[in-house]
Amino acid sequence: MNITRFSTLVAIVILAAMARFIPHPFNFTPIAALALFGGAYFTNRWQALLVPMAAMLLSDTILEITTGWGFHSGMITVYAAFSLVSVLGMILLKNVNLTRTISASLISSLIFFLITNFAFLYPESLIADQITGTYPHNLSGIMSSYIAGLPFLKNQILGDLFYSGVLFGGFALLQKKFETLKIA
Repeated sequence: MNITRFSTLVAIVILAAMARFIPHPFNFTPIAALALFGGAYFTNRWQALLVPMAAMLLSDTILEITTGWGFHSGMITVYAAFSLVSVLGMILLKNVNLTRTISASLISSLIFFLITNFAFLYPESLIADQITGTYPHNLSGIMSSYIAGLPFLKNQILGDLFYSGVLFGGFALLQKKFETLKIA
């Protein structure tokens, strides 16, 4: 194991997670990008899943302590969606290039959107209430949930593309400068 490479990857993931504390529009965050990045660059599958999730949990904990907005009832769903994004990074980004990174970033945005908005259908509500995020369990409720999430999807896509560019592009530059960061 190349300890320099591993330490650098962990530092990048933690720094990216801390970018959540920079003021930003809703869903314009680095989390999906760091899950993709972890999936693409950690050679150990467990590290590829656990390091990004640990960084996210750390940032959620800090957000909870400082703002009261870090922990919520949908955390399991959110973490499951981001775990799938890490797996996507393992599969689609075995050979990182610009086209694959952009494609994986867009797919990760859709994965998160589809999973988390579908999860807002629970618990069931007899009357749609967009304030609490509950919808009736029918096609109308599903569509209402997805429509209500569209402004967040736009920000998610923009954030995922931006932070994927920063993480993948930044690491590519570091690899050019420091040979030890490349896989032997």
